[in-house]
Amino acid sequence: MISIRREVREEILKRLLGELGYYKAIATKFEKKYECSLDELEKKIEREGVPVDNHEIWEDSIEWRNAVEEIEKLRKLIEELND
Repeated sequence: MISIRREVREEILKRLLGELGYYKAIATKFEKKYECSLDELEKKIEREGVPVDNHEIWEDSIEWRNAVEEIEKLRKLIEELND
């Protein structure tokens, strides 16, 4: 285990929490926009496909998936720093 000064650890946590808030806001934006979960939206895309002339739903699902994955990574890092 690496020893980190308390001030440095607190600054790292502060930054990670800021990033976590950013990605949570992205996820919330899409939850409100599509009124469903990401999994439900991805299933809808699988079932119905993406309109040829409008890829917005596909692009949003990618951005949303990236945000969800970042949230999970950040939560793990924060948990490790808090141990």
